[in-house]
Amino acid sequence: MEQNLSTKKMIIFIIVGVLMLIVSLYFLYFEKSDNNVNIMQNINKDSQVINTNMLTLMYETNAGSGIYEETKDTTWPEEGYIFNDTLSGCENGGELDYNSQNNTVNLLSNSSDRCYVYFDKYDGVWIDNIDVTNITGSSITLNVSATSENGSITTYYYSLNDSEEYIPSTNNVIIIKDLIQLTKYTISVYAEDSVGKRSNIYELEVTTTDATGPVITNVTTTNITMNSISVAVQIESPVEVTRYYYSIDNGNSFYLGGSTHTFSGLTGETDYNILVYVIDTEGKASTEYSLSSTTQGLPTLATVCSNGDNLANCIKELYNAGGEGYGGLYLHDGLGTYENYDQEAGDNSYRYSGANPNNYVCFGSTAATCPDDNLYRIIGVFDNQVKLIKNTSIGNYTWSGLTTIYVHGDANAPTNTWSSSILNTGVLNETYLNGLGSTWSNKIATTTWKVGGTSDYFVPVKTMHNNEIINPSETTTYSSKIGLMYVSDYGYAVTPNYWQINLFSYNSADITQNDWMYLGAGMGQLTISRLDDYDSTDRILTVRSSGAVMGGTVYNFTYFDPETAEPNAQYATRPVFYLNSSITYSRGTGEASNPVRIN
Repeated sequence: MEQNLSTKKMIIFIIVGVLMLIVSLYFLYFEKSDNNVNIMQNINKDSQVINTNMLTLMYETNAGSGIYEETKDTTWPEEGYIFNDTLSGCENGGELDYNSQNNTVNLLSNSSDRCYVYFDKYDGVWIDNIDVTNITGSSITLNVSATSENGSITTYYYSLNDSEEYIPSTNNVIIIKDLIQLTKYTISVYAEDSVGKRSNIYELEVTTTDATGPVITNVTTTNITMNSISVAVQIESPVEVTRYYYSIDNGNSFYLGGSTHTFSGLTGETDYNILVYVIDTEGKASTEYSLSSTTQGLPTLATVCSNGDNLANCIKELYNAGGEGYGGLYLHDGLGTYENYDQEAGDNSYRYSGANPNNYVCFGSTAATCPDDNLYRIIGVFDNQVKLIKNTSIGNYTWSGLTTIYVHGDANAPTNTWSSSILNTGVLNETYLNGLGSTWSNKIATTTWKVGGTSDYFVPVKTMHNNEIINPSETTTYSSKIGLMYVSDYGYAVTPNYWQINLFSYNSADITQNDWMYLGAGMGQLTISRLDDYDSTDRILTVRSSGAVMGGTVYNFTYFDPETAEPNAQYATRPVFYLNSSITYSRGTGEASNPVRIN
């Protein structure tokens, strides 16, 4: 009986024990479940959990060292450190979420979990992002974006698979080669700036592909001008690459070319995004390689020349930089491709044409602001000499007892002979020249002026040029420093699309508005050119106030009216001369407000 009672007590004890165990497990389960969803926000404000058995802060000792030590701080670092989400974590599976904007950490864990929070040290340098491009079977390209508060980023370092050996690169585009296909690589990258400060270590994982095709390792830009960009492609490929494709419109269209290609017809001072890819003989294509390039700004004399450069060469260099017609400059070699290029003078001169090119020169003054009376304009470059014309007419000159100054010839013999003209000998090469002073007059070259005759002004400018200079009906020569413009100088100053028009028809508004030598209604101009018709010896060529080229007798174009002794204001006298070939450029863009200054 006693034994049966013991057995019953034992059974009751076991049943109670099992029930208690079930109850305990039940409460323990729900208690853990509740704790598992316990979110402790803004832990940095709760110093009770930091550096306890629950949470430990680990600070990197030196930027990029990868060595961490436990800190006794009771708050999160405010600056100088970056949260390392790779190393940070909890022993029992708890999760940490760091908010860098308000510097807080959210913890998802049970109360018994022990967590470690790692912070990487940085000294005002950090890596913002790394883009991975051009992944192949043997290479990976990294585009690293880094920032420095101290200066500029100078060097980028990377290592593979936790290697302690970091490889430097001075380019933020890092190409890692000689990899194994279908292999995952852990890549660590940090940056260093110009004062030696290092960034955080940025880690990423990349897997190479299973096929090795052509790889574009680099694309360089060469010969960048205001309207063109040339690119050269470098590749690595196990087989021959046969096709190169280029785009400059973000991939909307591609050009097929070779290993080099030139984009032309571009706009100056413009950013262009260039895309390149290649295809090998097996039909495998590389990934697209992108780069940005900016065309040069529009050239001026100030950008192509430096103080002390030969002025004639500067003008030629401006032509070379801008191309045919840029800034109104044309090379008259008869080899152009534009409209009416066959009407060029054919003398290898560089001439300015158009409405208002930047061909102003300040001559005879060193004032900070060039006086209007000292503004001249460049007709062009002839045999390495720069030819200038005064922007406006010269002033009035009078001499005692002299009331008539004929444009050609003298008062006793009013003919069209330039060499005996008092306007030539008395006004231009005496009074005007002496008025410049020796410093400036010495910059002017003595020139043999070929004064040719023509019997017709109903001809285009090329014919007039030939009649005046190349093969005139009659020719006289005269050596002096100062002369007047040729009719062909005026004819070639208009845009080329009018060069085939006969000079008498230059009175069209379309023409006068596009000829920088035209002075405006009411103002004709004298020329050095002679008119040989009707067997006369007293006829000359002038530019009328309408813009038309016409002839007339010297009586009609006297510098002073013989009856009233008043200046003839209807015809401008614009001195023309050639600078010595040794004259050099000082400064200025050629605009009226910033004329070229010479040494």
